[in-house]
Amino acid sequence: MKNIKLIIFDVDGVLIDSKKNMQLSWEKLCKKNNIDIKFEKYFENIGIAFDKILNRLKIFEKQKYLEKNYFSNSKKFASKIRPYSRTNSVLNYLQKKYILSIVTSKNKKNTKFFLKKFFPKIRFSLICSPSNKFRSKPHPDLFNYTFKKLKISRKNSIFIGDTFHDLKASKNAKTNFILAKYGYNNNKINFKKSINNIIELKKYL
Repeated sequence: MKNIKLIIFDVDGVLIDSKKNMQLSWEKLCKKNNIDIKFEKYFENIGIAFDKILNRLKIFEKQKYLEKNYFSNSKKFASKIRPYSRTNSVLNYLQKKYILSIVTSKNKKNTKFFLKKFFPKIRFSLICSPSNKFRSKPHPDLFNYTFKKLKISRKNSIFIGDTFHDLKASKNAKTNFILAKYGYNNNKINFKKSINNIIELKKYL
């Protein structure tokens, strides 16, 4: 990979291990709203926007309310999140040489909250989440906006993700991809360019 100028990161499963946070947030949501769906079923769909997950789980009523409830729970369980080992030091190294940005299916408000909490000295030039204007991964909308906003070619960019949705999104956006095998793909994805920890990212740059 030559002439890389922009590194785009997913958040959950790449920068932070938030699985326990998700579990507690989902279980509290289900208990409060009398929803009988195990966390495992929810987690199978990680990587797409929350409302799309609800659709897949056939929960069609009160979606906006449930989304607000879930992400409120997530902030309350912030102590259950841990950055992956050495993430801060690697990001600090990278930001001296590259532009860093975020493309995630997570709610933007929570994304900013967690990035500020766990990586206060890291500057992400752009944080992109699904909205009425931009569809979530695996659609390329968020990437296309990122390339245009930061004025960097997709050929000079690279996306670090951990799920099949991330891989598919990178292909749809026609940009470079590295698989974070330590994340939530559970070894279900085989991809040549992969890393077992974030430190290994340096070998591709």
